[in-house]
Amino acid sequence: MADFIVRVLKWLAALVTAYAVLFICGFFLLIMIGVAFQPVPMRLKEDSILVMDLGFNLTDKPQDEDPAALIRAALGGELIQSASLKRVLDGLEAAAGDDKIKGLLIRGNLMSEGYGGSFAALRELRRAIQRFGERKPVWARTYADSLRDYYLKSAADEIISDPNSFLDFRGLRSERLYMGDAFEKIGVEVQVVAFEEYKTAYDTFRQGSMTEKDKEQLRELLLDIWNTLIVDIAESRGVEVAELDAIAAEDLAIYAEELTDYKFTDKIMSQDAFIDYMAGNSSYDSEEESFEQFDFLDYTRMQQQSENPFAGIGDNAKVAVVYIEGTLLDGEGIDGGFIGANSLNKHLRELRKEESVKAVVIRINSPGGSATASGKVTREIQLLNEKKPVVVSMGGYAASAGYMMAAAGDYIYSEASTVTGSIGVLMMLPNIEQMSEKLSINFDGVETHPFAGTLSLGRRKTDEEMRQIRGLGEAFYREFLDIVATNREMSMDELKKIAGGRVWSGKSALEIGLVDELGGLMDAVKRAADMAGIGDSYDIIERPRAMTFEEKLEEILVGAGLADPLPRSEIRTLFKDVEQEVKRLSMLNDPYGQYAILPYSLKIH
Repeated sequence: MADFIVRVLKWLAALVTAYAVLFICGFFLLIMIGVAFQPVPMRLKEDSILVMDLGFNLTDKPQDEDPAALIRAALGGELIQSASLKRVLDGLEAAAGDDKIKGLLIRGNLMSEGYGGSFAALRELRRAIQRFGERKPVWARTYADSLRDYYLKSAADEIISDPNSFLDFRGLRSERLYMGDAFEKIGVEVQVVAFEEYKTAYDTFRQGSMTEKDKEQLRELLLDIWNTLIVDIAESRGVEVAELDAIAAEDLAIYAEELTDYKFTDKIMSQDAFIDYMAGNSSYDSEEESFEQFDFLDYTRMQQQSENPFAGIGDNAKVAVVYIEGTLLDGEGIDGGFIGANSLNKHLRELRKEESVKAVVIRINSPGGSATASGKVTREIQLLNEKKPVVVSMGGYAASAGYMMAAAGDYIYSEASTVTGSIGVLMMLPNIEQMSEKLSINFDGVETHPFAGTLSLGRRKTDEEMRQIRGLGEAFYREFLDIVATNREMSMDELKKIAGGRVWSGKSALEIGLVDELGGLMDAVKRAADMAGIGDSYDIIERPRAMTFEEKLEEILVGAGLADPLPRSEIRTLFKDVEQEVKRLSMLNDPYGQYAILPYSLKIH
């Protein structure tokens, strides 16, 4: 028995040791990958062209430095860089006043992911490019561009295409998958309660095709967005809107010489000629054999590092920007396109109590989500609004529950291309009784009360059950209507004419009174400051803010089961030690890999 116990203890010791080694190796791997992916310090030279390569995801909410994404990239995956709208806008504003920067070049293609790259965010970025162009020249380079890419590039003073360029200018389309006929064949039924006729989100599961009501609202939405885009392009390029419409109707894609013929671009140049041309507008970098240039995202990082580290700390007046990006769910913070109401409300409560925060901007880029969660957040916004001004800025989406939260603010900004409205509620109840019968699978059971089995998948809901379920949905719909009618100062009759679950563009929403003004995030920040009476003397803080690599590492340690991880100061010290060692090792270049060197880890205290 004693030998057996000894063997078990040895086995456990070996297992614990193995896990400890794996954890330590993983920990150091994370740090080393973080170091490897940190941008190499660069020096901005005189007469540089700032190069904005569009190959990044333009998000509303600042993005965390994600160790998991770095690991995926290190293992051969693609690392999609992200930059928040505010960071990009701040970078352009700083560059416009930077004497070392000669101008701006826009090239590449957008990499939209999740809720990033919406037309609403692109329009605000486009206006910022135009403001930059009022002070310094802006060039754009086209190759294989989508409508989104060209929409931004059309703000340039001069657009130069490659000889093999083409532009996808086919117009806009909205479609979705309909599985209703397939569900019927396999014996799956979906019972739906919707308020009201335009609330069609669950048609995917119960229809075989798009309803006429859905086609009606989507057609008008797409036309509004399309007209916004081509009006902006037409103004910048000096062409008629009707001409652009005709081109979209006639051509699948526009190629090479056609781009200049139709005035989409100004010149056609091969890559070598383009480099010489840009060098003539700046200076020549003989080492890189190209024109003197500096990467835009590197420039924004440099600006962030040079910012006052004490900004946003202390008693200075502040305007807070709170991001609601993604589908709203009940519970704590959730990532990957979802956001938890409890975590969001924690930020709102903190800002309500913080005396130095004089006004709040709620930036919404959300299609809605849980009715319960949105009710909680809406109430928290109302409480916040009782103490300080709340201005809403709509991103790509502020629809359904996203609009309910927006309606709780004092003033609402929207972009013309924002998708908003959809004032309604929807409930879906699936039933797989027929499918189970086909498979000879039976549902059976007992219950204590008539409604105990209402939510079972095994049978169709009775008329009485559907009546009571409809009553639940109707109660929330009335609450939704009351919030909007009160805050937008509408009668219930007026509101019901534009509610019913119908989606609207921001342009149409302005006309029917659902928003107050067309504008972007920074317009909302300025109005919030004006409403608070603090003029131009304020700091901007963001919630939730982006987490640093060290903070994400600490989060991973906690997630790994370390209830009491290293203090943040020790993690930061360890990170810097490993960073210095990795950088030091990466510089060693003996051709035979032989070194006579004192280990860095040998410290004398």
